[in-house]
Amino acid sequence: MNDFNALAEPIKKLIELNKTQFEKLAAAQQESAKNYIVLTEARIKAASTIKDPEALKQFTTEQIELAQSSYEKMLSDGQSLFKDAQNYNEQLLNIIKQSSPSSTDKK
Repeated sequence: MNDFNALAEPIKKLIELNKTQFEKLAAAQQESAKNYIVLTEARIKAASTIKDPEALKQFTTEQIELAQSSYEKMLSDGQSLFKDAQNYNEQLLNIIKQSSPSSTDKK
């Protein structure tokens, strides 16, 4: 029975780690989709108000600024996701190390 518990514990940890990671990723994707919908609706509304060359110029300027800020956000989000993936990998390696035969023999 002790052997089964020793085998089951790392599996439970892996399941919990994966569940947490998938929940984080799903939440991030949902938030991103919501933000994109809001942004798209706002830009469609802004485009529908273009009535003259000055309004077109203003809209174009806003689109350029939006493209720049979106690019910066994408880079920032990418860095956050990379750090989160590194953290996940470190936790995964720790679980594997703790459950390896040489580690469990020392206990």
